[in-house]
Amino acid sequence: MSVAVEIAVQDLAGLEIAALAGADRVELCVDLERGGITPPVDLVAEAAERAAALVSVRDARPQFDVHVLLRTRASTGDFLGRPEEFVHDAEEISLLAAQAAEVVEAGAAGVVLGALTPAGELDVPALTTIRDAALGAAQSAMRGLTLTAHRAVDALPGRDAREETVRTLLGLGFHRVLSSGGAARALDGAADLAAMVRAGEELIDICAGAGIRPADIAELVRTTGVADVHLSARRRPGSAVEADAPDTPTDPAIVAAAVDAAGAL
Repeated sequence: MSVAVEIAVQDLAGLEIAALAGADRVELCVDLERGGITPPVDLVAEAAERAAALVSVRDARPQFDVHVLLRTRASTGDFLGRPEEFVHDAEEISLLAAQAAEVVEAGAAGVVLGALTPAGELDVPALTTIRDAALGAAQSAMRGLTLTAHRAVDALPGRDAREETVRTLLGLGFHRVLSSGGAARALDGAADLAAMVRAGEELIDICAGAGIRPADIAELVRTTGVADVHLSARRRPGSAVEADAPDTPTDPAIVAAAVDAAGAL
């Protein structure tokens, strides 16, 4: 079974670590420690250019690319069961749509987005607005674009809601859903993740993310059937840092171990 590894990064150094270790893609954001927000468009352009350069000299996988998180504000705490964290007013939706177009124009190969209603349901009109802005920019650039739904789905009220959301996102043209199965750790949400995989009927990928360690990957894939895993791979507080290590929270050892674990499946 082929399992793709996505690393969440917030700088070019992290991107290079992910690429050189053999990750399949990065999710680029800033303020990663609090869940991430949309990165500056200049950083997106630099990341897309660097990713292409690494691929061209075969220092990265041929499919390695940059997906960009679209989010206007970082989480103030645990958002599980709190859909209000992902409720956007008209001004925020307009901003997210503008950001979507800008990052795609800057070279992003994919965008990662999500929006919920105060009632805890998928906000389809908001998603459609943001999606269309991203797709319009991709069409103008004459290239494809991957659409991923972020962990807003984990704030939904339960498994049935997440399964239905997978079906709705499939109908909206999304390619992937990032989720922990509604739990603080993806391993603890394995039953919900497995249900989401079944709901996707191999037409939309379910990417497991949240609290994943390289040692968890084999069990997570075995129990859920997910084809993608997502890690921030951040250095642990107080861990030793090599004298020549790049200035980034991304830990090369964790990324390498995750890629090795996925490659062994």
